[in-house]
Amino acid sequence: MKSVTIRDIAQKANVSATTVSLILNGKGGAKFPEETCSRVITASRELGYMRSRSGQIGESDHNVLVAIAPTLSNLYYVNMAEAMQHRAKELGYSLLLFDTFRDRQQEARVMQMCKEFPFAGVFLLYPPENSMLQQSEWDRPVIHIYDKDIQKKGDVLEIDSFQVGTIIGEYLIGLGHERIGFISANLESKQIARIRRLNGLREAYRTHGFDPLKCVTPYSPELVNVGEEITSEGYDLGYFMVTHLLKNYEPVTAFVTANDMIAVGAIDAITDAGKRVPGDYSVCGCDNTSISKYRGISLTSVECYATRTGQEAVNMMVRKLKSPKSSEMETEYYNEVTRVEYIPRLVKRKSTGPMREKK
Repeated sequence: MKSVTIRDIAQKANVSATTVSLILNGKGGAKFPEETCSRVITASRELGYMRSRSGQIGESDHNVLVAIAPTLSNLYYVNMAEAMQHRAKELGYSLLLFDTFRDRQQEARVMQMCKEFPFAGVFLLYPPENSMLQQSEWDRPVIHIYDKDIQKKGDVLEIDSFQVGTIIGEYLIGLGHERIGFISANLESKQIARIRRLNGLREAYRTHGFDPLKCVTPYSPELVNVGEEITSEGYDLGYFMVTHLLKNYEPVTAFVTANDMIAVGAIDAITDAGKRVPGDYSVCGCDNTSISKYRGISLTSVECYATRTGQEAVNMMVRKLKSPKSSEMETEYYNEVTRVEYIPRLVKRKSTGPMREKK
């Protein structure tokens, strides 16, 4: 049988061979519409295209799990992936981690790899920007780790980011903060958790009789011109955004950040500006990752259970994999859909305090 080539795929998908090569190899130099990526991936699958690879596939490959994360600049995903790897090892599995940078091409490439190799199961740690990756009919178990109500079908572990926002809002209102800034990466992406945290903050203020739009202001790179391109979702984003806001005398007394690493950047920006945390500005993070506990940081944050979620996701996957299928009747657990929700809680530390007195 003649092997399938990139030119065969290009002809079927009605694109150039260069386009096929870039998409299948995840090259970031060119950007393609999602529909083009979809045609290429679909054509490669229908033609049975397999990239050449050395060596033979052994039985051990069937004990390999795959986790797909959006970024490792956010410690939430680092802590979760580490917990998953430890638990997988305890249960006799290996876990490979892919970082997609929220890039649709990279997501398409990862999906192609997952289709080609005999991985036992896949974890999606976020809702992909490329809807193909989220909606694709995988031929193996998939567990989603998303915000509440995003994934309507399939196994999912979730947390309610709207509730995360309301918890923080209630706390800051109690401290007297009437003007807060919400620091986040792109608020126009498919990452609904950011929007839901912002909406939760505003709902808390609305409930207490405040004007939510006036009291809670979102700040993100596409909303604020900070003078340079920021692609990080972590420390650099917090540092540059808050530095810019302090220079422009934004009338806020507290910053709430979409994750803990952004919060650490915000704290350093405040300190470098000659201000105090929490004397001049309070800072609250999200996710209660390992760095928030450092005594030199002591970050108030919301526990979102990254480690516990990672461990339980692996437990759930392995239970499903070890539940054998029969040609006549698949076992009850293999077909069972599991939905686990973690209830967020506020962890108070030294980065937050009462609103500063007006001069």
